[in-house]
Amino acid sequence: MKEVAVVLMSHGYYAQEALKSAEMIIGELENVATISVTPEKDLDAVVSETQKALEMVDDSNGVLLLSDILGGTPSNVAGTIVMTKENVLGITGFNLPMLLELFVNRQKNLEEIREILCQSHQNSFNVLNDILSRKEDEEDEYTIS
Repeated sequence: MKEVAVVLMSHGYYAQEALKSAEMIIGELENVATISVTPEKDLDAVVSETQKALEMVDDSNGVLLLSDILGGTPSNVAGTIVMTKENVLGITGFNLPMLLELFVNRQKNLEEIREILCQSHQNSFNVLNDILSRKEDEEDEYTIS
């Protein structure tokens, strides 16, 4: 089964580096493009680069546009595309745990991926102090005095 195409969009080189990090963990990934919004690029350049990226990926199973933050240039460009192109899902606020979850579930349809990523995003934020404290409490329960 074909996989959903992915276009990562970010301020600076976050999208490129996040993809490299995901590939370090999962292995080489195909049908993925990155868009880096840098100070020297104007809005027209970002739109043009995004349109070229969409032409380069195989969109037959849908396209997932992931941007770094809501309200920035990447998400605004993605929003315009989502409103004008069929079979495209736009999500903001991507992070590495979300990308890993996405890349192991790309064979699913866009709606299934949407649900998985929403859940993944909720579970990707943790306070280590709380986790470690719970772990200590659990260990104390099994300690015989």
